[in-house]
Amino acid sequence: MFEALAVALGGALGSLGRWQLGVFFKQWIPGMPAGTFAANVVAGLIIGFVTGLDLASPLQPQVKLFLAVGLCGGLSTFSTFSNETFSFIQAGNWVGAGCNIAVNVVTCLLAVFVGLKLAAAVA
Repeated sequence: MFEALAVALGGALGSLGRWQLGVFFKQWIPGMPAGTFAANVVAGLIIGFVTGLDLASPLQPQVKLFLAVGLCGGLSTFSTFSNETFSFIQAGNWVGAGCNIAVNVVTCLLAVFVGLKLAAAVA
């Protein structure tokens, strides 16, 4: 039961963070999915860091569930990324769609890598 609560609390905090990033970036970069991008990159960095810490010294299962499954699961969003990319396609903006895909995938993979390296440096 404690594991489910850890996931639920992390998911709620992650979802609120994702929403807040969307609100923040919408006012600065309207018409671009910058909030989704930022949320996915931050989640990638966090999950890489958590994974790196867990590899160095196993974390408590509840902590790992809270951070990796809950927080990162709520913060990151493949469905919103997909919907925003599809909106580019529907508007006939294939370049925007392709850029959104490439920038998100490459940057998020890089964020996971950086998170792993940061964890290795502090562990």
